[in-house]
Amino acid sequence: MMIRRNLSITLGLLVSLATSAGLPETTRAQESPPTFPARVEQVTVDVVVADKAGKPITGLRQEDLEVYENGVRQAIVSFDAVVVAAAPSAEPVRPSRVSTNTTKDERGRTFVIVFDDLHLTAFTALEAKAAVASFLKTSTREGDRVTLVATGGGTRWSARMEAGRDQMIELVKRLQGRYVPDTSRERMSEYEAMRINVYRDQTIMDRVLRRYETAAVATTQQVGQRSAAVEDPTVTMRAAEVYFAATSRNRISLQAIERSLNALVSLKGRKSLILVSNGFIYDSSLNEFKRLIEASRRASTAIYFVNGRGLEGLPLSLAADMSAPLPAQDIGFAFSETLEESEGSESLAADSGGFTVRNTNDLASGFKRIADETRAYYLIGYNPTNPARDGLFRKIQVKVPGRRGVQIRARKGYYAPSDQKPAATTKQRVDAAFQDALDSPYEVADIPLRMTDFVREETVLDRARVFVSTEVDVRALAFEEKDGRAMGALHYLLVLAHRETGETFRYDQTLELKLPPAEREEMARTWLPIVRDFELSPGKYLAKIVVRDKATGRVGTVAHEIEVPDLASFRVSTPILSDHRETAQGGGGDQVAIVARRDFPQSASLFCQLEVYGATRLEESNMPKVTMGYEVRASDGGVYTRDRPSLIAPTSQGTVSRLIGFPLEAATPGDYELVLRFKDELSGRTLELREPFSVSAPLPAPPAPNEPNEK
Repeated sequence: MMIRRNLSITLGLLVSLATSAGLPETTRAQESPPTFPARVEQVTVDVVVADKAGKPITGLRQEDLEVYENGVRQAIVSFDAVVVAAAPSAEPVRPSRVSTNTTKDERGRTFVIVFDDLHLTAFTALEAKAAVASFLKTSTREGDRVTLVATGGGTRWSARMEAGRDQMIELVKRLQGRYVPDTSRERMSEYEAMRINVYRDQTIMDRVLRRYETAAVATTQQVGQRSAAVEDPTVTMRAAEVYFAATSRNRISLQAIERSLNALVSLKGRKSLILVSNGFIYDSSLNEFKRLIEASRRASTAIYFVNGRGLEGLPLSLAADMSAPLPAQDIGFAFSETLEESEGSESLAADSGGFTVRNTNDLASGFKRIADETRAYYLIGYNPTNPARDGLFRKIQVKVPGRRGVQIRARKGYYAPSDQKPAATTKQRVDAAFQDALDSPYEVADIPLRMTDFVREETVLDRARVFVSTEVDVRALAFEEKDGRAMGALHYLLVLAHRETGETFRYDQTLELKLPPAEREEMARTWLPIVRDFELSPGKYLAKIVVRDKATGRVGTVAHEIEVPDLASFRVSTPILSDHRETAQGGGGDQVAIVARRDFPQSASLFCQLEVYGATRLEESNMPKVTMGYEVRASDGGVYTRDRPSLIAPTSQGTVSRLIGFPLEAATPGDYELVLRFKDELSGRTLELREPFSVSAPLPAPPAPNEPNEK
């Protein structure tokens, strides 16, 4: 890890870099998350009121609604009507060069799409992907947050709509169904396997035996020799095999859903989890089902099940490609197989307050129905009259007096706070608070952060060096004054994920800070810099960092999108804009200090450093010939300064780099844009880069030292 030091900051700034450097995906076992006295908080309920046709009703006022907790009416103390735009924006907002969690974020709706590729076949996945893409195109609006999760792993991507819509659709196109149905003679449904393996259901066992006999499958008990008191080992062994495989798949899918719900607990507003799947059986022996319902209640999130099977025809066991026809007495059971195979997913939707979209080939209309239900809703808040901190579940009921036939969808309740310590759970590879913060589609701003990236040279074949720069507002950290220094510590976890492949890079570390007064004051202005370099292949990545103050447990998160271009093309490294220069490692001369901020004081000079790659080279000298010019424009279009195009002299090894700088003292505070233009004089290729920045008022002069009193 690299930590950029301002010129006024000494080498003793960071006394200790503790823990897990080089040990990704772990946190210190001896560190337990800090606990704090719980306080009574306002309960927020998002309410959808629809007419008989399911169309949301708008225009309701606070006095039109009533809310009850365990049957006791509560006084509504906050009310907000939310109406989403009827159509997508014409021009989505483009992502910023620097990502921050300090900008005002008008939160829209939150959608988590769980693409259950473990239970979708290759065919049903095609229809499901088309429906998801249609939902993203037509039903999401500016400010909505969408998270896409594949249960089979490799995909967990969050994006703000509408800027992130196109890349999300591209990601959807790469998903594939992984489930391959069994059409062999020994076929046994997952429901049958569960009934035989778990409950020793003799009726189901007889049904399977009849089917096996018809298909000429060798069993231990011969035809006409079956005994109700004796189990057939062939059937029970097959049931155990099928049930084990089904349970493994189901657990993975259920855990992916639970993880997604846990990340939504602290979020307010309308939240929906859409499960796109062929469905799975309901197995009461799996604790994951109970945990999932509790998680949906804690997160106040409805689960909607979109059945990817579409319009059902004949059951699989009656299909023409099956090896043998069913016995006549079992044909009726075959038609209940579809319901049995999706009972678990349907129960999750019903128990969480959502609904199921099934028996239709128009899955897109089901998605639209889900989106329409959340297009207009009401956020109401109340302070519970019951102050007991018992940790029990409290039922919530919302009524609209005087309106008959309306449909009301709201959270069914919440768990009261509790002073009791939670029971010890299984040790996890990643701190649960960190994992939930990583999975959340929103940033947490309790600790202000900003992040950007710098794509540099190619290091190894088809991999570029990429610096990820994060800056932490130290004013949000709790310091203890000791020996004339500010003592504090923070723990951070940085994760990068490749959009297409799901390849991840993790780095976590604890920083112990001992800041003299002057350095603390300087960092209050420039923030604490953390710079980490990675070697990444071309593609798009999502970087997210979670920072926690060890003294208070306060957390901050920020996410940033990174794109590594084709490294063989004519390209320019990400320009580094900074108001500080430092000595390069190894004594290689001055270089620009990497900073994430783009706001510079009027009293400073602004520097920009970059390198040019992929330029054509002369045959005789193997040297490139690249020219560069620039100009600085104010927000009103006026030119602050410029430099005409000139040849960049390459080094003896053919490296093309340039460092420019200009004072800001004559610049009026405001927004500016540095426009950089490049031309490969040998091939005629050109590039233009635009780097925004802002100029702030000059820093106040330091106070003059006290002079001795005159006698």
